[in-house]
Amino acid sequence: MDVSAIPFNRFLGLRADGAILTLPADPNHQNHLGTIHASAQFALAEAASGQWLLSRFGAEAAGNLAVVRHADVKFRRPATGELTAQAEAAAEEAERFLDTLSRRGRAAIEVRVRLLDAEGSVTLEACFEWFAQRVRG
Repeated sequence: MDVSAIPFNRFLGLRADGAILTLPADPNHQNHLGTIHASAQFALAEAASGQWLLSRFGAEAAGNLAVVRHADVKFRRPATGELTAQAEAAAEEAERFLDTLSRRGRAAIEVRVRLLDAEGSVTLEACFEWFAQRVRG
């Protein structure tokens, strides 16, 4: 699955290239100051964390349902133009997540995200805690 296919993400115009997501420059994403609205940035960051999960755990994630449980977001500077998201989690955390999920049928993982503007400046840093649970079927 590609999170850019989710209706809300399509509405925003998010584009996916593997695990990398981009929010295109669009006047509809602007706030009253002419910068990118905080909600649009948050949506990009959240989607990027989900895309990272799918790209990292695709096959292993089959049969599980994941939802965001907690988010910690810091807006670093006003954002303008196209934004690109970079998501990652520590390798040890990813291994622990998979092990716990396979043993207990549920687990949590923190995925860190940075949004970058066209000049490479960080506009947002966030940490999303995802909770996954095996779907009983």
